[in-house]
Amino acid sequence: MSTPLDSLNANIFREHLGTKFSVHNGTAGTVPLELVDVVEGNTSPKMEAFSLYFRGPFTPRLRQQSHALEHEKLGQIEILLTPVEADQEKGTVYEAVFHRFRKS
Repeated sequence: MSTPLDSLNANIFREHLGTKFSVHNGTAGTVPLELVDVVEGNTSPKMEAFSLYFRGPFTPRLRQQSHALEHEKLGQIEILLTPVEADQEKGTVYEAVFHRFRKS
């Protein structure tokens, strides 16, 4: 069951720092990701901005596109991931950026 992104915010993701997500990557199989950081940007009463950072293996590397991430407590979420850093020893870091109006 897919969880709507508008029901999730930086505080909810922060509660799941260090936990595992999985991405089904076609023929490459399942790619494990760990939520390693949640960074809040400039916010206002009407807008929220935050970024999520996930670390995965060096290979296979996920393409910049929307991916279905699965988490044991958050369920399945569709999220745009962009690779932002890659190191053969530390793996690949992906960023997901949120900049949206707050719910009334």
